[in-house]
Amino acid sequence: MFSDKIKLKLVSKFLINAAILVAAWFVFYKLVRNVWFVDYLYEEGIYWLTRIQIIFSKFFLNIIGYTVEVYGKTIKIVGSYGVHVDRGCLGRNTLGLFVGFILAFPGKFKNKIWFLAMGIVIFIFLNVMRILGLAITDNCCREQLDFNHHFLFKIIVYVVIFFLWAWWIKKYSAIAEKNKSTNL
Repeated sequence: MFSDKIKLKLVSKFLINAAILVAAWFVFYKLVRNVWFVDYLYEEGIYWLTRIQIIFSKFFLNIIGYTVEVYGKTIKIVGSYGVHVDRGCLGRNTLGLFVGFILAFPGKFKNKIWFLAMGIVIFIFLNVMRILGLAITDNCCREQLDFNHHFLFKIIVYVVIFFLWAWWIKKYSAIAEKNKSTNL
């Protein structure tokens, strides 16, 4: 299907792009993030991402019949202990991995933009479902909460991210473009 030269070129481009993105991520966290207004914008973004996910989790829990209370970063079904949604619960690193992979993998920029937007919406929706699922687990069978939090819901998110990556490669990446041009 592809010559070894084309494969090597695509892999090399991906690795170079990935190295640049990792370096940029490192520079951001070690240098730029410490600038006061960048830190402020970052913290505000984290705050609103947390709020949005809690609000939507509460909305869906109310729709399916639960009475829900929110105390800061804690969402609880009345009668349960509640689930605390903190920075680690937002999936920032996993989302960063998804975004980085799509940006690093060769393909058309316009496809990357809409695919990233769609992927981020899917990712946030999955995280809302994860928070909702943990709140329900906390309410009905608290002994399963740790397993669901650390394993089940993470596996689901990783599987979805993997399928999004595979979809990107198969349909929208430079590999897909080369396949389309050779099949014409």
